[in-house]
Parts: sequence; C-alpha cells; structure tokens
Amino acid sequence: MNTNRPAWFDGISCEGGPVIVANLDDFLQWRGSERFDPSDATEVHYWSPFTAELPQQWQPNGPSGHQYISCANPVQTRETLMAFLTERWPGTTVDRSNSGWRAVRPDGRALNASLSPDSEYDRAIRDLGADGVHIYSQGASGYLWSACPGMVRIDIDETRRCLLLSQVEYADDETDVQVAYTHARSAPYNHMQPSQQYQITEGSVVVAWAPNSARDWSRSRSSMETTCALPGTLLDLSIDGSGALLWLEPGLYQSTLQYHEEGSWAVSWCRLQRLDR
Repeated sequence: MNTNRPAWFDGISCEGGPVIVANLDDFLQWRGSERFDPSDATEVHYWSPFTAELPQQWQPNGPSGHQYISCANPVQTRETLMAFLTERWPGTTVDRSNSGWRAVRPDGRALNASLSPDSEYDRAIRDLGADGVHIYSQGASGYLWSACPGMVRIDIDETRRCLLLSQVEYADDETDVQVAYTHARSAPYNHMQPSQQYQITEGSVVVAWAPNSARDWSRSRSSMETTCALPGTLLDLSIDGSGALLWLEPGLYQSTLQYHEEGSWAVSWCRLQRLDR
C-alpha cells in the first residue's frame, strides 16, 4: 500500500481488546462476548491480591496474578473455593449476584472468581498476544489483532489485495494524526517478519471490534453484499460504527505488525497482504 488514495477507508469504534477479521460466513457464527451457559465452562478463573496466602492447591499459576484451575466441574470447584475462604477468614462475605463472584475478607481485600471461558470472546483472547487466528463454532475462524481503546482505521488498497488496520496511539493534533496514518500506509512491508496467515475464501469480509456478536447485526443476509467496485461499508453492531463489511480478493493473506513513533505521535498497524500465487 502506498500513499495514493486507497480504494476505501474509514474508521471503526473500539473500546479496547482485539479487532476480528473474518470471512462473512464465519463472522455470522461469531458470538463475541455473549455469555456461555455455565455448563460450558472448563475452568475456574480467579484473581486476588492475597493469592499468596492461599494453600498451594489454590495457586496453580504461582503466588500472584490470574489463576486458572481446569476441572470436570468448575461450578462445584468455585463453590469449594468460596467455602474455604469463608472458613479460613470468618466474616468474609460472598457476592453471587453476578456471573463473576466476589469474596471480600473483613480487611477489605477481595477475590474475584468466574467460570471460564464465559464467552467465545473470552476463549479467543485467553492466550492472545499481538495477533492470532482463532477457530470456533463449526469450523469457522477469524484473525485477531490486539488494539487499544479508540478508533481503528481500515484501508483497502486499489488492488483489493491488502487490508491495513492502523491506530494512532497518541498525537498532539489532527495534523499529527494524518501524518501518522500516512506513515502506516506508506511503510514497506516486505522486510517485516510475517506473523499469521488467514484464508479469505469468497471476498466478503467483516472487520469488527471483537466483543461484538453477529447477532448484533440486524441486516438481512441478502443485504450483506460488497463488490470489487464497492469494497466497503460501515456496520452498526453493539456500538454504532464498530464494524465494517469489506470486499477483498480471495486468497491466503499474511499479517505483518509494526509500530512507529515520532516526538508528537505514535502509530501501530497490522497489514494483511495477499500472498502471490
């Protein structure tokens, strides 16, 4: 992608967490942060500033940080943990009113415990680094790029073989914002270390803030069309303008990630480039 005007560009709203890129048919199976039934959980996930004071059996991931216990019955295991806390520290209260339970000791220190994963989004981000490919539902898949809260700009180049996602992380003014985006568009990519690969199957692709669910999109299937001549349109999902329906040339795409900063601005970007056949 060069500094010429792209075939299509716009920005989508994100409130933190990754952006998902998925073939349209795959995105229609995506449920984002919709809650799983508790019976679908495979782990208990908890965190607390007093983890180091717990017995070793309750420190599977060390004396600090988030803890995950894989077990056959996470619902019962969480109950057992709460029972231990109230016995070990009399006066501890347990709030079970939400999906995530919270135990508070008399000294005010708390332990939060949830069943995990509690959604497909939760499953997808569990071990996500800067980017990754997540398999879900009935063989569906999506590419995930980690982003900060704020707007993510989407650019499609004239060949429809390059998708650029970029985010200005800070800028002094609007001029700096435009300079940062221009830098991301014009930066060479062939010397960058490849990261992930994702197959675009039929051209129609959704890019969205990943907590969104396809069920947030009320349009009919017949209206979900883009073409080479009309390569992009914004979507209103759980948040207005938090997704886009795009058209890219089908093929195998490879991601490269980069970050650059100057004195008054910084930009990060992900380039998905179709590999030559």
